[in-house]
Amino acid sequence: MITEAQHRKIRATMMLHGVKVAHIAEREKVTDNYVTYVITGRRKGYRIRKAIAEECGVAYGELWPEDDSDLPEAA
Repeated sequence: MITEAQHRKIRATMMLHGVKVAHIAEREKVTDNYVTYVITGRRKGYRIRKAIAEECGVAYGELWPEDDSDLPEAA
């Protein structure tokens, strides 16, 4: 579960790098609501989390540190 502090850090990082929810949604072909659900922790959305981290230019673990063990392995 994402804490309020973690949610704020994700949003602040996105704002700092000019990354908008709508851009992530369009890029990943999902709704804005789904991206928001991932940011707030209502959904896991690994692909969306990865896209957010990439767009912000930060490591996945910097935004979602507790979930590193949950990452799916590459095929």
